[in-house]
Amino acid sequence: MLPVLDTLIAILGSLLLGIVLRLYPERNPSQDIFNKFLTGIGATEIAHRGGAFNSPENTICAFEKAVQYGYKTIEIDIQYTSDKVPVVIHDESVDRTTNGSGLVSNMRHSELMNLKANYTFPDMVHCGIPTLDETIMFALENDLYLLFDVKGGKMCEEFIATITHIKETYPQFMDKFAVISFFPDILFKVRRYHPQVITGFTRRHDHIQNTMLQAGYTSPTLHSFLYFCDRLFDFLMFNVFVPLLKINMFEIRKDDISESYVKSVSPEPSSCLDC
Repeated sequence: MLPVLDTLIAILGSLLLGIVLRLYPERNPSQDIFNKFLTGIGATEIAHRGGAFNSPENTICAFEKAVQYGYKTIEIDIQYTSDKVPVVIHDESVDRTTNGSGLVSNMRHSELMNLKANYTFPDMVHCGIPTLDETIMFALENDLYLLFDVKGGKMCEEFIATITHIKETYPQFMDKFAVISFFPDILFKVRRYHPQVITGFTRRHDHIQNTMLQAGYTSPTLHSFLYFCDRLFDFLMFNVFVPLLKINMFEIRKDDISESYVKSVSPEPSSCLDC
């Protein structure tokens, strides 16, 4: 039952974080920045992991394909190497998407550079794991907007430093990206240390139940309780986290979107990204 306790602690802890953030109402990105971002991305779909159906996910190859297909916005995932270089890859390990094996966090960037990230597209032998800097430069060259999907754990502290690096190195890019996450504590810290950065909540239908199923928890009684937890989390997200954390938007899979679902969260946040 430890995962269930972890779920409850996460929900209660996130609620407390939201209440604490209410003490800092000035820490909020300007509406002008958000409006400019929305105008830039337009009413288009977003290339998830750079466009994983057409090319190796989270690679420059995929980004180039996304540009060819007319995408203006790309969602990417970030991990950190052992020498603290932010690289664009979804999993904690390189096993699924490359010809290598091991955790990204246990490998130096120089080791990752030798890997091929074309596991799902064997013919695309020139695709590797890009750094975040390479991805940002590609986005600037092609007038793209980026969504950074940030996971939990120690990565949060590293990512705060990464935003500082972006501010100092690519100031012209500060209104062309948003930070999205499943984890309210990530968004809290981003808002606290970089209040001008646009943030978004990521939500998947029945995410808690599905996560537990994938972990091997199949008890019907447990999943009845987890169903309640998912409904509770939905309520907290739309009615507590978004207004208290001053979140600008949320990201939902297009298969989960319906007219009633969108109406249930209007007028806040002011945008729903279909990706």
